[in-house]
Amino acid sequence: MAFLGQEEQIREFQDRFKYLYAAVLIGLGLLVARLVYLQILSGDKMRQYSEENRIKRVKVDAPRGMIFDRNRKLLIDNRPAFDLEITPQYFKEYKQQKEVVQLLTKLVRMPEKDIYEALEKSRGQPSFMPVKIKTDLTRDEVAGVESWKIEMPGVEVRQEIKRTNIYGDIASHLLGYVGEVNSSELPILNKESVKYRQGDNVGKFGLEQRMENTLRGVDGEELKEVDALGRIKLEKGKDRVLGNATPDKMAIPGRNLVLTIDQDLQLAAAQAFGDKNGALVAIDPRSGEILAMMSRPSFDPTEFSRGISSQLWNRLLNNPNRPLRDKTIQDHYSPGSTFKPITAIAGLEEGVIDEKTTFNCSGSLRVGNRVYHCWNKHGHGNIDVVRAITQSCDVFFYRVAMKMNSVDQLSKWATRLGLGKKTGIDLKGEVPGLIPTEEWKEQRFKQPWLAGETLSVAIGQSYVLTTAIQMANAYASIGNGGALWKPYLVKSVESFEGKTLKEFKSEEMGQTHLHPKTVELVKEGLWGVVNTPHGTAYSSRIPGVDFAGKTGTVQNFRIAADKIYQKCENMKFEDRHNGFFVGFAPLKDPVIAVAVIGEHVCHGGAMAPVARAVIKTYLEKYFPDIYGPKAIAARLAAEKSAPVKKAPAPEPVNNATEQEDVQEDNNDQLPARNAAPPIPALPPGIENEDNASPGAGAGVGNGD
Repeated sequence: MAFLGQEEQIREFQDRFKYLYAAVLIGLGLLVARLVYLQILSGDKMRQYSEENRIKRVKVDAPRGMIFDRNRKLLIDNRPAFDLEITPQYFKEYKQQKEVVQLLTKLVRMPEKDIYEALEKSRGQPSFMPVKIKTDLTRDEVAGVESWKIEMPGVEVRQEIKRTNIYGDIASHLLGYVGEVNSSELPILNKESVKYRQGDNVGKFGLEQRMENTLRGVDGEELKEVDALGRIKLEKGKDRVLGNATPDKMAIPGRNLVLTIDQDLQLAAAQAFGDKNGALVAIDPRSGEILAMMSRPSFDPTEFSRGISSQLWNRLLNNPNRPLRDKTIQDHYSPGSTFKPITAIAGLEEGVIDEKTTFNCSGSLRVGNRVYHCWNKHGHGNIDVVRAITQSCDVFFYRVAMKMNSVDQLSKWATRLGLGKKTGIDLKGEVPGLIPTEEWKEQRFKQPWLAGETLSVAIGQSYVLTTAIQMANAYASIGNGGALWKPYLVKSVESFEGKTLKEFKSEEMGQTHLHPKTVELVKEGLWGVVNTPHGTAYSSRIPGVDFAGKTGTVQNFRIAADKIYQKCENMKFEDRHNGFFVGFAPLKDPVIAVAVIGEHVCHGGAMAPVARAVIKTYLEKYFPDIYGPKAIAARLAAEKSAPVKKAPAPEPVNNATEQEDVQEDNNDQLPARNAAPPIPALPPGIENEDNASPGAGAGVGNGD
C-alpha cells in the first residue's frame, strides 16, 4: 500500500531500474567472459604463470679457466667457497627477525651489528636480491645454518667459486687477481658480447685481466621451487611443480691457459731471493719464452678473489716497498755496470776500439775540472775490453765514451738491443725506460748535451733507465748472436677438457747485426766475470757450466767525494745501492738468460746467486745428460778440474799522482743536491749533470 502521493514517484523510478538491471547484467557478462578467457581459453598459460611465481632463478657461476705452467703444473684453480646470504623480501615478512639474527650470531660467530649493517647497506637495491652477510663459511658453520634453515626464512648458504693461487704469493703480479666488477667498469665491459652484472668477478691485474675473455666462462641458471617465504623446497615433485618452465641453463666453463713459465724455476728464485726486494726475469734466448718472472715483495691473489678487507688493502697501499707494483715491467732502474757490455758493443761496432785497444786505469780519470772515479780506487792498470768487462773497469768505458763522436752512437746500439722501449709483452703497465740522445735532452730540458754526460751513460747511469725484462732480453740477444725476440707468456689455450684450441708462436722483433768478433769478445768478458778469480761474480760460478754474466751496482743518491768509498752496509737501508745481475748459460748457445735486480742490497754480486739458482735448476731439469749432477761430476773428474781460465794480474799503478788529483778535486766539490738549479721533474734515478750522483756525471762507478 502506497501513501498518498508516492505512487507517482514509484512510477517515475520504475523506468530507471531497467538501466540498473542492464548494467548489472553487462557486468556479470564481462566477469563471466573474463573467467572463461582465463580459465578455459588461457587456462594452460595462466597455470604456467602461477607455477612460475613459485620458482626462484638461481645463477650458476661458470668456473674460470685454470692456469698451468709449461709442464701442466696447476698454478691457478677454482675452489668451492660458501657464503651466507639473506633475501630481505622474505626476511622482513617474518615477525621473528630478532630471534633469527641472534641465532645467526651463534651459528656463524658474527656480531649482530655486522648483520644489521650489511642489511642496512642493501636498502637501495631491490628486496628480492640476496644480500651477502658473510663469506667463506667453514664447514661447521655451513652445517649449522643448514640444520636451522627451516626456522630462518630468507636465510641461505650459497656455494660460489673461490679463485685460488696454489702457490700463494709466488708470481702474483704475473698471474694477477680477480675482483668484483664495479659500476665504472660495467659500461666498458658490456661492450663485449658476454654481459656482466653487478656482483660478477672480473680480472683486475696480470694475466687474469689481459686474458679475461679467454678465462671467463658463461654463467648458467637453475630453477628452484620456493615457498611463500622464499625457502627452497626439496627436489621431490619438481617435474609436477615446474611443469613446462624454462629448463636449467648449464654454465659453460672458461678456457685454460698453458704458460711458458716453469714453476720449478719460480720456486728456486723465490727461495734464493729470500726477504730481498726486487725483480727477476728469465727468458729463452732462442724463442722469447718467459721461463720465470717474479716481483718482490708480493701479495696473495687468493685474498682478492672474495673481496679484500679495507685493513689489508691499506697495508698493501702504504707499504713503502710497493708490493702491488710489478717491478719486472712497471719500475725502471739505472742498469749500472750491466750496461758496460753494451758500451763495449757500441765501441767495437763503431770502430773506436778493437780487441787490441788498451787504456790505463789508475783509479780515476780527470776530465776538465772533474774527476770520474773507478770503483777500484787503486786502479786496474793497462786493460783491454775483455778484462774491462770481467773486472768492470769504469775508466776503460769512460775512455770509450770519450772516443765517440756523440752519445747517439751509444744510444743506437742500446736501442737495437731493445733498451729504452717497451718489449711488447702482453701485460698491462709496461714502461719504456729511457736511453738518452742529444735530441732528447734538447727537447726535454732545452739544454745542449754535455760531453761529461756521455761518460756517465757509458757506465749505465745518468739518464739511463731500463727494466728487468729489457735487460734479460738484451743479454739474450747478445748470447744468441743478435736476434731480438718478443717476450711472451702464454704457450697455448685449451678447452676445459684439455683440447688445444690455440698455440702461440715466437715473434722475432729484429736483428742487431753484431759482428761475430764483437759477440766473441763481449761473451769472453762476460764469461770471465763469473769464472775467473778477478771476475766480480766469481763466487757464483757453476762448476762444469759455462755461465756468463755481469754485475752492476747503482747508487740511489749523490755521495760526496770524501765518502764515495764508504761501506754501503753502514748506510741507512733506504740509502743503500741497488744491485743488478744479468747473465746467460751456456756460453756458446745459451738456452736461458736471467736478469735480477735487488733494491738496497749494496752490490750487484749479491744478486748473482739468485740468477745462479735459476740457471742451475733449469739446466739440470731440461739437460740432465749434460748438466745433471752426475754428468758434471763425471766431466770434471775426467778433466781433473773445472775449466777455469786465469786472467793475468793487473799491472802496477802509480797511485801517488792520481791521489793528488783526487785530493785536488775534493777541494772543489760539486754543488750539493739542494744547491742545483731547478729542473723539470724526472723519473726516479735520473739526474742532470750539475746535480749528478758520483756515478752519474762525476765520482765513482760502484764496486760490483
